[in-house]
Amino acid sequence: MTKEIDALIEKLVMYRKEKNYSQRALAYLCNIPQSTLARIESGRTIPQMDTLIKLSNALNLNLQLVEKKSSIPEVQRWDGLKFSAYWKDELIAKVIVRGTNVDITRFVLHPIKQIFYSDKMNLYQLSCVLEDRCWDRERADINDILKAFGLKYYDPLEIVKKTHGVSYNDFLWFQFAGEKLRYADMMSGRVINDIC
Repeated sequence: MTKEIDALIEKLVMYRKEKNYSQRALAYLCNIPQSTLARIESGRTIPQMDTLIKLSNALNLNLQLVEKKSSIPEVQRWDGLKFSAYWKDELIAKVIVRGTNVDITRFVLHPIKQIFYSDKMNLYQLSCVLEDRCWDRERADINDILKAFGLKYYDPLEIVKKTHGVSYNDFLWFQFAGEKLRYADMMSGRVINDIC
């Protein structure tokens, strides 16, 4: 059995004992043979979903499906990321990453001011949006620029965290969770970006 099923069965046994139900009594309430319950509790058989539901209902418990955190490092570094997009000092969008899903609350839909085309994205799509706020990967001096910013390789998320996505040709910029910045603070970043 998997660790998750083992842990679930252990909890069911614990709650059964807490409620002072014998295996026979719980099996009767669930309309399953006592021998089936004994095999489930001993780990000799994996219960069907309908049996798990019967057992949890009889014990007055809820079964819930909960999204697991990804064990993929690339996904983990994005999970929980929060940032806001501004046009000068006007809040135009808020972005929250949950696992591989990206939720975007857009406050302004003006086509010049808004870079998010949807309220939902995946990590790849968000990465493409962020890369549009970075230097061209094929620049002859890209390695020198990355080195100047303390980056070992081209990574749109890390570049935008350092530059706030400031570009020479518009007034769009990003503020990450915990930062207290204004557009005036970004002007020095614009100068750095213009030089690069």
